[in-house]
Amino acid sequence: MRPTLARADGMPGPRVYNLWWGDKRGTPQRGLIQYTISPWQTKSAPNMFREYLFNGYRRLAGEFKFWVIPFGIGYGVYAWARSYDTYQNSKAGHIAAMAKGEHH
Repeated sequence: MRPTLARADGMPGPRVYNLWWGDKRGTPQRGLIQYTISPWQTKSAPNMFREYLFNGYRRLAGEFKFWVIPFGIGYGVYAWARSYDTYQNSKAGHIAAMAKGEHH
């Protein structure tokens, strides 16, 4: 039985015109044109704050009803429960509970 031949790690051999990525051994390719833009001309975020002022206001105004109404309901329940608990634990609340016959 003959042992298996050692194989390359997947890199293409010399018969391929386009060599492996970054391999500089081959003949230079002709007719390739690269276009680049200067990093000073890219303007990754021009007018970012001015655009956010108007577009951000428009987006937040559209979401207003989705977070203000639930927040208002939640805060209303919290305020009511806090005042009711304060009354229940006060002297007047204890007296009213005793008058009703409730055990506190």
